[in-house]
Amino acid sequence: MGKIALIGKPNSGKSSLFNLLTGLNQKIGNYGGVTVERKTGEFQGMELLDLPGLRSLRANTLEEKISRDAAIEYARSGEPMIFVANGLQLEDNLILFSEIADLQVPVIVVINFKDDLEKNNIQVFTDRLSDHLGCHVVLMNSRNGDGLSKLKSLIENNAFALPNAFSRSLYDKLEDGQFDNKYVSSVENDTSEDKDLEEKDYRNRKKVIHEIVKDDVHYANPVDQFLQPSKKLDKILLHPVLGIIIFLGTILLVFQAVFFLANYPMDWIDSSFAKFGEWANNNIAIGWLADIISNGVLPGLAGVLIFIPQIAILFLLLGILEHSGYLSRISFIANRFLSNFGLTGQSVIPLMSSWACAIPAIMSSRVVNDPKERLAIIFASPLMTCSARLPVYTILIAIMIPGGTVGFFNIQGMTLMILYLIGVIATLLIAMIVSRKSNVQGNTMWSLELPVYRIPNWRNVFYNVYIKTKAFVVEAGKIIFIVSILLWFLASFSPRKKQFITEAYETAIIENENISKEAIELEYSYAGYLGKIIEPVIAPLGYDWKIGIALISSFAAREVFVGSISTIYSVGSDDNALIKERLQREINLKTGDKRYNVATCISLLMFYVFALQCMSTMAIVRKETGSWTIPAIQFTIMLVLAYVFAFIAYRIF
Repeated sequence: MGKIALIGKPNSGKSSLFNLLTGLNQKIGNYGGVTVERKTGEFQGMELLDLPGLRSLRANTLEEKISRDAAIEYARSGEPMIFVANGLQLEDNLILFSEIADLQVPVIVVINFKDDLEKNNIQVFTDRLSDHLGCHVVLMNSRNGDGLSKLKSLIENNAFALPNAFSRSLYDKLEDGQFDNKYVSSVENDTSEDKDLEEKDYRNRKKVIHEIVKDDVHYANPVDQFLQPSKKLDKILLHPVLGIIIFLGTILLVFQAVFFLANYPMDWIDSSFAKFGEWANNNIAIGWLADIISNGVLPGLAGVLIFIPQIAILFLLLGILEHSGYLSRISFIANRFLSNFGLTGQSVIPLMSSWACAIPAIMSSRVVNDPKERLAIIFASPLMTCSARLPVYTILIAIMIPGGTVGFFNIQGMTLMILYLIGVIATLLIAMIVSRKSNVQGNTMWSLELPVYRIPNWRNVFYNVYIKTKAFVVEAGKIIFIVSILLWFLASFSPRKKQFITEAYETAIIENENISKEAIELEYSYAGYLGKIIEPVIAPLGYDWKIGIALISSFAAREVFVGSISTIYSVGSDDNALIKERLQREINLKTGDKRYNVATCISLLMFYVFALQCMSTMAIVRKETGSWTIPAIQFTIMLVLAYVFAFIAYRIF
């Protein structure tokens, strides 16, 4: 199988083209030895690789170095590449192409956003441009596939060509035929210590590309005119005061939507699983099989699937912000504010991606140039509220706050936003401490290219929602399902004989008339004994041994808490009530009050805000830092913070 790589600058539409070419034939993994995401797909029997965006072969970040190294590898092997350029920023993009051309890689150039070019009366003479670049040039719209058939035809006919070299005049001391090898060596080893020569090289490239664009591209209006709509919007959205207010309002709407839009499908999924459980109990004749399905398998699956609507909506809204170009503006707005915490605007995207999962956030910290800032992001990002916390927050908020609104605002949505804000504040404070206490040398220089505003590519947005939601279901689902079955076993069997449990029940019923035999059986099960071992430690937080079981199991992954609670309260239950209803009527036998009262719910919320309950995150941190020291310190500090804040919350409320 042959290989083709897609390469280009950020915001060039490269990933959109990758999705068009590969469809659903994609795999997501990591590059060998690192945790940067690697997207590969299949196109007509060939492997297609979507490389991370880069600004120059003189790479600064690890993601850029991966793309640079891949370009060099392709140059040495003679395998082809597709260079994707943003048509609205063509001159700037072709400067990068000139570097790729000097590697002498077989290439086809795709100029993207054909629709925007036509809308702004910008005409690209592709034949003349092709002659100047020395390779085929295709105009495309990666949103709707306009131009895709021509690109496919060129690929099928292997019409990749070695482009014209651009910097030969600066390297005239090199022997004939050795230009490409010398340039590859210079880029790979970054041997260009002569900054004056490097600057001269860049000026020369810019001059040559400017002349090419001047000859081969016709602008009916001044070059900057098509940027005017974005500039007008930026006057509002990048305003130092109004911009922040708009940003906070946008985030508030996101969290309101997460609860409001997901409410009905979540209730439907919950009630459907309750009916499935009732059907299993009534129609499966084998007792233990009916029990494991209704009280083990189904609650475990429900603990995963019920949160698909919320997670999908969250990814959808964040995707819209990203694809519209607004997310980059958030980085710009936040730069001055974040500087107070030892961070730059470059940290915003990794930190915001923590709202999906800390793992990709830690991976994406590789785009940060400053090593000290990168360490601060790695250390602090698990405190941002990830999607794994969302199921925990949802069930506890629903128990604590049945519903209602204040004006136009949903109280549950407001509570969720407060929890997210607590996570943000904790993240910034920890990042500030790490950046100031770290001995790592720092470099705070940072720049940002702002893309033009555009309507999101809905195909890509929804496809990314599908991929990320599927990843949550598959990865989290495997863990939750296994843990649910294990908990069912631990909660259904006891080291004690039946006679002992019967006597214990008879004794308990004298003291408490409302206690059920099922509750006694659960208390004396393997799970009950395990929970009681840690009960003295967690009792000051308002938790009993049942909550203790869920806490222990959720240290594998936070979202396991809901599946564990669902399984624990399903075992031995004689009704088919929703899990929320079962938790709401659970009684603290010592006090007679509700077990899940306001104090306990807030205590649990505070515990999950701070605790690092994700073994996968710890493994990624270890891989990124090369040592178990950082994840060990992370885990300890966050566990202490979780216990302290949970204790304070329980005592106050």
